[in-house]
Amino acid sequence: MNDLLHLGALALATIGAGSLIGMRRGVGAPEIAAAVLMLAGMGDAMTVALLPPVVWFAVMLPAAIVLAIRCRVPAVLGDRSAREGGTLSAHLALGLVSTVALILLMAAIPGTDVSDAAVSSTHSHGGGAGMPQVLGVALGLGAILLSTIALRSERSWLHRVHHTTMAASTVAMSAIVVF
Repeated sequence: MNDLLHLGALALATIGAGSLIGMRRGVGAPEIAAAVLMLAGMGDAMTVALLPPVVWFAVMLPAAIVLAIRCRVPAVLGDRSAREGGTLSAHLALGLVSTVALILLMAAIPGTDVSDAAVSSTHSHGGGAGMPQVLGVALGLGAILLSTIALRSERSWLHRVHHTTMAASTVAMSAIVVF
């Protein structure tokens, strides 16, 4: 079942990144780079695991912060033309954080492909045994909520495809953690 969820998450993320590349308005190189980074992180963590999950964390979290700053600065400066991509940039910044959180959560769960590939010398304690599942549910529901909000504000069908597929990919990754 996990293999099907991995494949589904990667396929949906690929479609989402492809639709993002096809957009003409509000998409710049940082947004495309963020989508490609998410796809690369997911692909690596779910397949060959060249890099440990903590390295993906060290790359994706600063990228999310930079993208969030990029989407906020034009609004503060009053630049209307640069503000058009603000929703998309914010969505991608949150997507980076969700993706890296789910990669780390998958590494914390014994028996998943990601945990088998993660290099770790930790041992588990019983106190927080259900915490990865709680966080997985929260991230999945958050992706659905944020994508629903984005779908109401976006008019372009490519934007809608992007938001829908990225939310579905996040839900698939969340399901790997929960089940």
